[in-house]
Amino acid sequence: MKFRSPTDADLHVALTSGHTLVIAADDDGTEVPSMFQRQAIARGAVLVDGGTSEVRTQILSRQLELQEVLQQMIAEGDKANFTADGKPNLMKLKAKAGFEVTRAEADAAFASISEQG
Repeated sequence: MKFRSPTDADLHVALTSGHTLVIAADDDGTEVPSMFQRQAIARGAVLVDGGTSEVRTQILSRQLELQEVLQQMIAEGDKANFTADGKPNLMKLKAKAGFEVTRAEADAAFASISEQG
C-alpha cells in the first residue's frame, strides 16, 4: 500500500526492531511494507490508494477523532489548550485524544478544521 505524509514534510517511521522508513510528502506516496503500516498509520500517514476498507476506516477514524478533539479544545476557550503561537498544545491534545499525536499530525488536523471554518 502507498502512503504519503500528512504534511508537506517527509514522515519518518521507526520500529523497535531498528528498521526505519521515510514516507515522502509528495502526492505519489511511498510504497510501505506491511511491517511498517501499523506504525505509519499511528504516525498519521495518509493512504494514497489501495488498502482494505478496514485500513481506510482506521485512518479516517483517527483523523476525525483528532479534528473532534481540536474542535472541543477550541470550544472550551481555555488559553492553555494552545501555545503562544496559536498551535494546539500537544500535551493537552494527546491527553484528550487518548493516543500519541505528532506535531505534524496535530498541525495537519488543525489546518483541516481551520479551512472548514
